[in-house]
Amino acid sequence: MRNVSINEGGSSATSQYARSNIMPVDNYTVPYWRCELHPLDDHRSSESLPSECDVVIIGSGMAGVAAAYHLCEETKGNEPSILMLEARQVCSGATGRNGGHSKVRSITLMSMIQQYGIEVANEFAAFVYNQKYAMKECVEREKLDCEFEMRRSFDVFLDEGEAKEAKAWFRQCLKEGHEWTHECDWIDEKHVEQVTSVKGAKGAISVPACSLWPYKFVSQLLAGLVGKKLVNLQVRTLVTEVNDQGKFSIVQTPRAGIKARKVIFATNAYTGGLCNTYYDKIIPYKGTAVHIAPGMPISPHLSNTYNISYKPKGLGVDYLNPRPDGGIVVGGGKWTYAEDKSSWFNNWDDSILLPSVQPHFSSLMQRHFMGWENSDSKIDSIWTGIQGLTADERPHVGEVPGKEGRHYVLAGFNGGGMAMIFLCAKGIAQMVFREEAYETTALPIMFKTTRERLKASASQPYQART
Repeated sequence: MRNVSINEGGSSATSQYARSNIMPVDNYTVPYWRCELHPLDDHRSSESLPSECDVVIIGSGMAGVAAAYHLCEETKGNEPSILMLEARQVCSGATGRNGGHSKVRSITLMSMIQQYGIEVANEFAAFVYNQKYAMKECVEREKLDCEFEMRRSFDVFLDEGEAKEAKAWFRQCLKEGHEWTHECDWIDEKHVEQVTSVKGAKGAISVPACSLWPYKFVSQLLAGLVGKKLVNLQVRTLVTEVNDQGKFSIVQTPRAGIKARKVIFATNAYTGGLCNTYYDKIIPYKGTAVHIAPGMPISPHLSNTYNISYKPKGLGVDYLNPRPDGGIVVGGGKWTYAEDKSSWFNNWDDSILLPSVQPHFSSLMQRHFMGWENSDSKIDSIWTGIQGLTADERPHVGEVPGKEGRHYVLAGFNGGGMAMIFLCAKGIAQMVFREEAYETTALPIMFKTTRERLKASASQPYQART
């Protein structure tokens, strides 16, 4: 079963069955990012699983690998024994299926200001902005060949009314001296088409961003840890159950059970399938992305990434990441399938495409970008990915309530994980090694997973934005 109704009680036989089935599926759609596989992709460090270890990390995407990396950095010379368990192949989940860029949309900050206030929005923006610097430092230190670029990104508005609202709001934030605006700027209608290359644009906000080949970043970073024998990697090893025994946990797989002092759930949308605390609190939902290749080289090259907000206001948003080779990774188009809710909401089957979105993507570059009208651009890769949705649109990061000091989580990134995960993983590593409280880390307090947040989510609506 890959799509079930949410059972608020969470204790019936039906809900237990649903929990046990929220797991990665076989025969997944193949994303563009997996067209050049690393030798580590299908690797097992040892023929058999160890009977026990200090730390089990479940998941080998950005969250799991970054947690392992930061944990090894924190404990240099005294590294714990780390076992990484991956149900499929390395980085075959959400990290290997996303847009490949890290940013925060200006409209997200506007919503955050309205809901939580200026200080919270400034803290969040600073955390996201720092993400790109931390990742850049890692790329350079570890010599990762992953097409990492420091870039700008345009939040483009095609609806005139929405552009006017965004301009007035941005000007007000500038006037009030909001810290997050120091790295952003408004592009007015007079020049916005020429600056962004987007036809019909009525305004845009320029924001900081970075982009990369996420699979290459993760697989190469992990290869360094495995090569130094700091991480025991076991792919095709599905975790079916995690039983807390007090001072340790038994992590169960079809191959064997492992006794672990600490467990890190780096499982994003699948977390509710293994940790009951997050069943019906982190909801799996499906999205689609494509890689578009032009039939001929386009000059000048699009050097920025994008979020395009279509008209009429509220229709939806696409993200676009122009690649160094001239291709474009595009995702979004949710309005084309949103009404068929069972096809995407509480659905973790990334082996099935969402076909209704393909016509929207097929001529997108020709319709919207100056100089691309005769590019003969075509989709050469299309895939689905599973994201983790939370009711308050914030990730759950920290010690699992009731399992403090033993179980840790970083999951539920609402489709925006690339802008948060790397430094969230650093905070988790500090908590695991130092056994200190969440508040001692540099993590935003709004990310902290608590009983209060989990309880409140039972009465909040779930609204996926991507």
